[in-house]
Amino acid sequence: MRPVYVAGFGFRQRATLDSFRSAFNKAAHGFEISAIAVPIDKIDNPALYDFANEQGLAIYPAHADAMRQAETETRSPVTLEKRHTGSVAEAAALAIFKDPSTLVATRQISDDRLAVCAVAKGLEI
Repeated sequence: MRPVYVAGFGFRQRATLDSFRSAFNKAAHGFEISAIAVPIDKIDNPALYDFANEQGLAIYPAHADAMRQAETETRSPVTLEKRHTGSVAEAAALAIFKDPSTLVATRQISDDRLAVCAVAKGLEI
């Protein structure tokens, strides 16, 4: 079975299509991304949908309890306080896998600092 690569995003509501492109291009370079994962409460962002459509990728909701259990490499004090995880992007990418997954690209921040992307690898989402 081939590994699946998922791009996880954390972002501010005012993130633009360019915000998502910038963070994605930094984190996902060299990986064949199969899907996007975001916190369930942020899934309705129009720019995110534009980005997913542009890339031809499905968006999966990452649930808060699964994100809290994810072992992130980044440990942001602000994110720990607000989201109970070290990195939203890293946790979202890890949280949607049914099997154990591995972080292969830590969070990368968009040029405008409005979006963050990380990549995780697993076998089944």
